[in-house]
Amino acid sequence: MKLRFITPVLAIICLAACDQTPEESHWYDSMPRESWSKFDLVDTNQNWFEVYKVTDNTYAIYEPNQWQEAISYLLIGTERAMLVDTLQGIGDLKAVTDQLTGLPIILMNTHSHYDHVSGNYQYETIYGRNTPYTLANAKGKSNAEIGNAVTADTIWKNLPAGFDYGTYESKPYEIDKFVDDGEIIDLGNREIRVVFTPGHSPDSVILIDKENRMMFTGDTFYPAPIYVYSDTANFQDFFLSSQIMFGYRNDVDYLMPGHNETMQPASFLNELRSATMAIVNPTTEFIQGDGQKTYNFGAFSIIVKDPLDFGITTGD
Repeated sequence: MKLRFITPVLAIICLAACDQTPEESHWYDSMPRESWSKFDLVDTNQNWFEVYKVTDNTYAIYEPNQWQEAISYLLIGTERAMLVDTLQGIGDLKAVTDQLTGLPIILMNTHSHYDHVSGNYQYETIYGRNTPYTLANAKGKSNAEIGNAVTADTIWKNLPAGFDYGTYESKPYEIDKFVDDGEIIDLGNREIRVVFTPGHSPDSVILIDKENRMMFTGDTFYPAPIYVYSDTANFQDFFLSSQIMFGYRNDVDYLMPGHNETMQPASFLNELRSATMAIVNPTTEFIQGDGQKTYNFGAFSIIVKDPLDFGITTGD
């Protein structure tokens, strides 16, 4: 999806989240994305989310009708399940996950931007980072703060019955357990490693599933413009996190991003690392914006602050 002009109000909202940018008109012309056709579509008796069975024990829960095209994942173990992110709180996500598994669910967020946590309030067991940034976001976001991200201009179709743009908000939630860097969460014959990867946000993490050779990347990687220019983003952290991710290149075959498309080849780990190294090189071409620079790398781009900030912010 190419980066196009957006209104100042929507631009402010984008800074607070992650996300790719809607096109000036008919952003949904590319929908449905062809890459999803290779997976089995699961009927969950609603039409806001599209649910795909991407492997025997992994579901992707996709929001194709809102311009951010956010993706959540449900990972099934033998004793527990893990829900990776809860999207934007527009539909009834719990009603969907209840149909997919009867196992107790651990919710783990890749980071605490509203488009990844707004369904958190529906779940009882929530894991997360212990940072001031995370705890502040757990208090929720009002309609005044994020309502302009969910409007008639950003929704294509299939809004759930009773949804009201004027009262849309991200509800508060409580974190039950704080995770450590490198911690392994055992779902029963399926171990998920939490790895801290700040940069896009101070509390970003990736999740490594070595048995199934998957890396859940949240917004540290997805095939679209990657935002590293908000007030709470930090390129130096992002640079270091790309090196950490590259270190897992032999352990995974697929990247499972938080937007647009799933099951991207792990070769993107090398491309992401090379891209961050290119950005450090002052001779690398970029597109100048208002306080931003966009570096294009084919399937994705990276948008950074101008001037580039090399200060390290861990968020702890």
